Amino acid sequence: MYDVQESIKAQEIYCEENKAPHFAPKTGRCWSCNQNIYAPGHHVWKGKSDGRESAGISVEKAGRELVTGCPHCFRSYCD
Repeated sequence: MYDVQESIKAQEIYCEENKAPHFAPKTGRCWSCNQNIYAPGHHVWKGKSDGRESAGISVEKAGRELVTGCPHCFRSYCD
């Protein structure tokens, strides 16, 4: 299930409970490609969409894994 606000909360809780750093953008909007990481989008390479769709980070995934990068442009948030 995709829900931006619920995914943001799920990632915050995951980080708190696992004492992990919170790398994901607080709003969910990637500062590299400007798409929301918690919603489906389009693959972006060197600033341009290549036409392929990409899955965002679901509420379930945000609650069980540390988000370290963008699923759309593959920008790392922890380098």
